[in-house]
Amino acid sequence: MSSSSDYKKSINDFCESTVVATGLLYEKDLYGHMLVLVYSAIDTMGLLIAAPEQTKSTGNTFKSWIEKYLLTNPEFEFNAVDVWAARCSVLHTFSSESDLSKAGNAREIQYFSGPKDHPMAVAFVAATLDMDDGKHVPAHIEDTYIAFLSGLEKFSKDLLDKCESNVTYKTRLTKVLQKHLL
Repeated sequence: MSSSSDYKKSINDFCESTVVATGLLYEKDLYGHMLVLVYSAIDTMGLLIAAPEQTKSTGNTFKSWIEKYLLTNPEFEFNAVDVWAARCSVLHTFSSESDLSKAGNAREIQYFSGPKDHPMAVAFVAATLDMDDGKHVPAHIEDTYIAFLSGLEKFSKDLLDKCESNVTYKTRLTKVLQKHLL
């Protein structure tokens, strides 16, 4: 990749394919599988936007991405540590319980779907908050996904700016988002 249009295309291709893949699962109400892709994409994006000396994706790069790009909705009751724990639980066991939540260092995110004002949703939120002395936190899957998509758009602009101003970002981008041809 030598020109900024090449970098922009690589970033756009990654973001567009992420939107398509997660969107297909979202449309089919396959939220658990969608979260696997969302969390994996955030792992990648956290590394891509991290400080130049960062060489691998970590919990800190993931949480930094969450704080900057996802936690934009003031209605969210979860924090970056809760999302990191949710990422670990979904990717490792396809559940809501993680080592962090078992140790009391994060709350388990309990996703729900549909109209937030529906009586079942209101009851779900109340029960989630009341369950196990605050060890759980509710999250509306639609709002979370919309925030992710919005964050993805902001991220792509920020990454392009970083690639244009620092060769380290360009180098990392070509390594992380490389395409393999058969």
